[in-house]
Amino acid sequence: MTAGQIIHEIEALPIEEQREVLSRLQKRFEDQEATAAKVTYADGGEVMRVADRIFTERADLFKKLAK
Repeated sequence: MTAGQIIHEIEALPIEEQREVLSRLQKRFEDQEATAAKVTYADGGEVMRVADRIFTERADLFKKLAK
């Protein structure tokens, strides 16, 4: 079934059922956006700068740990 066919079917519904379809679709999109919003990624360049600083500032500690 195509999107056009689905839209045609929805438009044929009584207004209350159209509202129900709209409500469910909005809820679904909100749920997906909320799930997507939970995922965050660190900037790769920033990660490398911080890692470099840590390894430089704590070089003695990492040398001890390597022994």
